[in-house]
Amino acid sequence: MKRLTILAALSVAGLALAEPVDLNKGKQIAENMCASCHAADGNSAIATYPKLAGQHASFIFRETLAIKKGERTTGAAATMTPMVQNLSDDDIRNVAAYYAKQNPKAGEANPNENPTLGARIYRGGLPDKKVPACMACHGPSGAGTLGGGTAVNAFPRLGGQHASYVVTQLKAYANGERTSPNSMMEDVAKRMSEEDMKAVGNFIQGLK
Repeated sequence: MKRLTILAALSVAGLALAEPVDLNKGKQIAENMCASCHAADGNSAIATYPKLAGQHASFIFRETLAIKKGERTTGAAATMTPMVQNLSDDDIRNVAAYYAKQNPKAGEANPNENPTLGARIYRGGLPDKKVPACMACHGPSGAGTLGGGTAVNAFPRLGGQHASYVVTQLKAYANGERTSPNSMMEDVAKRMSEEDMKAVGNFIQGLK
């Protein structure tokens, strides 16, 4: 049942992004509306705001719609909500496709933020806490993975993402402030300590 629910959700997202996109219009929206937070090329230098360069278009589309509809309210969503209210679905598709085409720039892991633990969690999980390896869904390099054998990217790109942003999102999942399909991320995050979150966030920041 869980698998069918996930695939159904992915199918809807896939249909939404099957429409033709206009990268030039997406670029205009990115430069005029999104650049101050996410940067024109999607490589945000502000840790509060996620890097979008190379992120899967389907994921950007889904999350932006959720913010527009008030279904996602964590982090800087309150700031973003009024900005996206006047964007049509086509506008969101276009800017999502534009950011997906940009080249992501990797950050650097802090050698003093327990990179060994972070690597262990990302690559092998924490079996004693029943925390699965992050790369099982997000890929060895953090590039994300395909879902359901379709062209829809079910699991988002994480590689090079700001460490503090990763930690903030994990805490939001753990607290139930942010949701994921079938509560997958909520279940994982609840089993992680703050030390675990910071370590894996630091490791993710350094992934290329």
